[in-house]
Amino acid sequence: MRTPALLALLSGLLYVFSFAPWDYAWLQWICFVPLLFAAEIVQKKSLRPLSSLFLLGMIPAVVICLGGFYWMIHATQQYGGLPLPAALVIFSLFCLTGQLQVPLFLLFRFQVSNLKIESKWPFSSAVLLGIAYVGIESLYPKLFLDTPGHAFYLSSWVRQSADIGGPFWITALILLINELLYRTLRDFKNQTWFRSALPAILLGAFIALYGVARNHQYEALHSRQEGRSELKVSLIQANIGDYLKVAAERGALDATDSVMNRYLGLSTRALAENQSDALIWPETAYPGIFQKPKTPLENHLETRLHGFLGSFSGTLVFGGYDSDASSLEYNSMFFYNSKSKTKDVYHKSTLLMFGETLPFAESFPEMKDWFPTMGFFGRGPGAEIKSVRNAAGDSFSFAPSICYEGLFTDHAIQGALLGADALLNITNDSWFGPHGEPYLHLALTQFRTIETRLPMIRSTNTGISIAIDAMGEPLSKTGVMTEALLHTRIGHRLMPESPYLKVARHLGPNWFVRLCQGILISVLLGLALTQRVRRGK
Repeated sequence: MRTPALLALLSGLLYVFSFAPWDYAWLQWICFVPLLFAAEIVQKKSLRPLSSLFLLGMIPAVVICLGGFYWMIHATQQYGGLPLPAALVIFSLFCLTGQLQVPLFLLFRFQVSNLKIESKWPFSSAVLLGIAYVGIESLYPKLFLDTPGHAFYLSSWVRQSADIGGPFWITALILLINELLYRTLRDFKNQTWFRSALPAILLGAFIALYGVARNHQYEALHSRQEGRSELKVSLIQANIGDYLKVAAERGALDATDSVMNRYLGLSTRALAENQSDALIWPETAYPGIFQKPKTPLENHLETRLHGFLGSFSGTLVFGGYDSDASSLEYNSMFFYNSKSKTKDVYHKSTLLMFGETLPFAESFPEMKDWFPTMGFFGRGPGAEIKSVRNAAGDSFSFAPSICYEGLFTDHAIQGALLGADALLNITNDSWFGPHGEPYLHLALTQFRTIETRLPMIRSTNTGISIAIDAMGEPLSKTGVMTEALLHTRIGHRLMPESPYLKVARHLGPNWFVRLCQGILISVLLGLALTQRVRRGK
């Protein structure tokens, strides 16, 4: 069984190198082909095909975790305060469970192949397998919501298809084309290869032409927008390291002053360079509970911040902490305008598991003592709209999200449906180190622009801060682990609603994923019923 194992290993490696930070996205079109050939060998030779296929699928599943999420070892130590041995144990468990959609898909594919539907409906059977993969992957509880379609975040043509059904739509196309290429190579000697090759070529042409058409539409609309009202924005990337951040949050006056000095100094520089209408500080930039001080240190923080705001007539948007009457704290984004004396706040609603919340922690409060460096926050109400005005008084609407929330399609879709002009994300990735995670996090977040056809501004503590247009194209961005400023401009909504958004108005934000899940469950029920009838006979 050495050959199937090597083919499965090759599939896993191709998958890893298709993703950030390597970004050879074109490998996704072929990365499943070796695995499908390996599955064919196992199905023919193994006496226990189901268990053998599952173990075969575990090979690329583990490789994807090792190659794509190695930074979790560092993050677990920094974020959870755990020693290296414990971090290695947790990462090992993650490698065994993080990508189980791959072996589960092989089991489903084997069951479908027993129905012999490929000979009757060759293209339809391939479509079914693409849909089934999406159904399995979206139902499986993945922490980071990654899917093969995310690999194309830099591809100006391919990524445009995400406005039909999100990155999972691209995933379905990837699995479909991989299946067709596998059948083309398998049947090459039988002179029937063209039945699979032709649909693959036509699909590739459709993806490219759709991307070209969408880009041309945007360029035509953008060219007519000269002189439109805009909001001048500056993103502040202060590059506060882990130790300094923790020290500030624990009350060290010198560390807190150091944090504020960096943000205020960069903000002053930004105003001199850009005459900004809005300054955007990243997640938890303000190391205290804003306007509800409980300690002399928090009073000192607020005095320093108000001293700066007295000379700034625009809006400061910054990450910090808020609390309610019951002293429950929230990871928050504040919108504060010192000229109008208006303050608005957004509370993060989708919390990072094992970082900002724990399963059953509310029922068993003693669990919180096990992870003293972890935050336990309340949940906000969900997607909202916040307005910011420029110097001329024109209002611009933002759909805010904080860090992890940027991975969720439904959150961005709901914000777009509320009438946002742009998406606004603030993030702190300092816990995860400079390798792997900052690039993957951006890749997963960037697709929100294409799904909604809204631009995005993203301010991070240690990078990557970025401005992205409605086509998913980065306009400007910063590096990682560096202090930086980024100036950009935001206009009112330019692109018409995406197909995804139009359907979401009637069927809900995750309609494509729900459709794939429904088809998968229906087929599984059909397979179960068929097997029961056969056993009865």
